[in-house]
Amino acid sequence: MKNIAIMDMALANTIAAGEVVERPASVIKELVENAIDANAKNITVEVYQMGLESIIVTDDGFGMDKSNLHKAFLRHATSKIFKVSDLNDIRSLGFRGEALPSIASVAKIEMISRTENSDAYFIKLEDSKIVDEGIAVSNQGTKIIVKELFYNTPARFKYMKSEYAEKNAITEIFDKLALSHPHISFKLIMDDKVIKATLGQGNIAQLLQAIYGKNITDGMKRLETNIGKIQVDGYLIDPKFVRSRRQDINIFINHRYIKNYVISQSIIEGYQTFLMTNKYPIVLLYLTIDPSLVDVNVHPQKMEAKLANERLFAFQLTPKVRETLESGHMPIRQTIQEVRKDLFKPTIMDIFDIAKTEDIDATPQMMEDSFVEQYDESAADKLPFFEYIGTLSGTYLLYQNDEGLFLMDQHAAAERIRYEYYEHHVGKLTKDYYELLVPQPLYITNQDSQRLMNNKRLLMEIGFEFDGPNLLKHPT
Repeated sequence: MKNIAIMDMALANTIAAGEVVERPASVIKELVENAIDANAKNITVEVYQMGLESIIVTDDGFGMDKSNLHKAFLRHATSKIFKVSDLNDIRSLGFRGEALPSIASVAKIEMISRTENSDAYFIKLEDSKIVDEGIAVSNQGTKIIVKELFYNTPARFKYMKSEYAEKNAITEIFDKLALSHPHISFKLIMDDKVIKATLGQGNIAQLLQAIYGKNITDGMKRLETNIGKIQVDGYLIDPKFVRSRRQDINIFINHRYIKNYVISQSIIEGYQTFLMTNKYPIVLLYLTIDPSLVDVNVHPQKMEAKLANERLFAFQLTPKVRETLESGHMPIRQTIQEVRKDLFKPTIMDIFDIAKTEDIDATPQMMEDSFVEQYDESAADKLPFFEYIGTLSGTYLLYQNDEGLFLMDQHAAAERIRYEYYEHHVGKLTKDYYELLVPQPLYITNQDSQRLMNNKRLLMEIGFEFDGPNLLKHPT
């Protein structure tokens, strides 16, 4: 039997880094959170070669003197908590004292910092050991340079994903951090190119536009309420800006971005009648609550949190979301017009008559034959008779026949028509379409831009045009 031995600090830090530093995006999260805790008003993140070459985070916060620079890289060194009871009153983003020593164990680090009343000082580390230090020249604040991430743990590279996936992860965590603190100015630079920048003026509309695109606030609704001891300040984006994943449901507790399935699901249920199946909304939900009622010490990455009575809170949140969305008429981009009692008789195309309204004056008007020819002309005769009797909540069309009452989601119907049109016409476009006098522009995020560029040829075949990295046009 082998004897039990105490691991040396370098080995312990490297093992701990596996929980804290999964990928370059994890490093950015930890360093930016430190900058936020230092009361920075301006934070710049620079990334080179997916973060493997270097990650540089610069802030104008309080800064550190020589003594604190040395202590910062000691495991479990923190200025945030000092006794067990402090865990019940966590008001900072970082508190475990694990991030910097974990990063230093898998990368080469240089940190330069200066307080208001001290000279700037720098320190360099390799393998968690100081290799150089001294007086520096710098403004108040801190600049930390992380080089050659995972240089001493090459096995970690096999777990890295594609360049696109890693850059997307970096952009995504940057977005969450920027959205969590509207009063801080953030800038993201990748390989010397400015990707995103926020003004830090506390203007939510400007912030959302910087992160998601200029049109994202069209039709946005504000939710302000109190549920129990929780103050709720929410921004509900119009359902027309749907996503295929729930990650854009942004929940912040005391300005900390957190993942909480129960609360996310309650928001989705509030949007339920406005969304198609497997589509998710974009939401900002800022929750202010007594820190003693939140447990953020669930995981070393501090992205999961538990609330006291969270299921009761979620149960009460759902109707608040629904009521806010229903207050006032939300623009509907696809509408159904002049529904007739013999709707299901003449042709398949007559099932859903997509209106050309002012809201959608740029919607392509396909020639009738180009769509109908894809289907069996006799199919319409096989459909049962339905009698139109009205609408429900401006969303559902109500029909009846001898078998009972039927509801049709007009938004889903319009989406189905569009989907089937593209499905049957990819690579088969002919002259059977009209060019619009003014093309319909579609402003897209950087993440979506990358996805679309990967399918550029296919999109061009069905009539889309690209005008720069963030503008897609449909001129037909």
